[in-house]
Amino acid sequence: MDWFGHDEASVVGTGKGVEAVYAATDNAVKAKSKYATLKINSFHGANTDTSKAGVVAEAMNEAGLEARILYLSRAYSAFPEGSAETPDVSALEVPNWATDNFATVAEVLEAIEKGKVDIIEGEICNLPTSSGQGHCSQAPVHYQFADKSGDTAIVEFVKGELKVYRGDTANVMSNDPELAVHLEFSANGKKSDGSIHPIDRRLRGKEIIADMYARDVKDNAAAKNAMKAVANSTFAGYEQLDHSLETPNVFPTLWTVHTDRNQGEWVLDRYDTWLAETYNFTMFDVNKAESTTLGIHPQDK
Repeated sequence: MDWFGHDEASVVGTGKGVEAVYAATDNAVKAKSKYATLKINSFHGANTDTSKAGVVAEAMNEAGLEARILYLSRAYSAFPEGSAETPDVSALEVPNWATDNFATVAEVLEAIEKGKVDIIEGEICNLPTSSGQGHCSQAPVHYQFADKSGDTAIVEFVKGELKVYRGDTANVMSNDPELAVHLEFSANGKKSDGSIHPIDRRLRGKEIIADMYARDVKDNAAAKNAMKAVANSTFAGYEQLDHSLETPNVFPTLWTVHTDRNQGEWVLDRYDTWLAETYNFTMFDVNKAESTTLGIHPQDK
């Protein structure tokens, strides 16, 4: 999570069977969750169409499906209007909707690409910014999905047009610009440098992953060490100006999640604490239809 200011980033475990509504419209998707989930609820002071206490930025369910949002500015990101015939999912509810109801990337993409739902605009207000809180914006987001099989996908809505990327092109995701621009840089042989621009950070991540596969790393501990290398090489700095912004400011990587989908485990590393936190599905009752806060930033306890 790259953003300005402080993020409480609470980790919430929710058992299956919770009744959920995924948009603030009369035509919203409503469902009883099929899977237990781990979710990171970010920026508790922010509110959306559907939540008065933050937004779920990352989620994983007991089947091993992950869903996350990253920043894609409104220069690119825009969602189409919904139709009366198709139920709605708010752009800010996609991680909830996906992990509550699906087990694989293929299932999520089928619902999106075949028009079983309309993913519509969603407004978020009171995110911390360099000029203070209170600003409202339509959802500046794009999505990544991954599952136990290793299948990955990136989904973007660029000026209302659905764009889906799958496989190797989708295994490393960054912020602005849209993925098509990142891929053009890769196709033209651009190499990473030492900046914290999202293009360079994505390229560094790709290089480390390519090295891991070239060495045929199969040992679980070695793979986790490679994951840590990716995180440490691609984060947005702790106290470093981001010159990709119109007005450069410090937008650090507030937290990083290391995921073991097979074991159903998260290791959460916050940028301003020294101890990583571990979360898994043994920490709450997966069959009880309720949510339990498993952890939060130490200063917010």
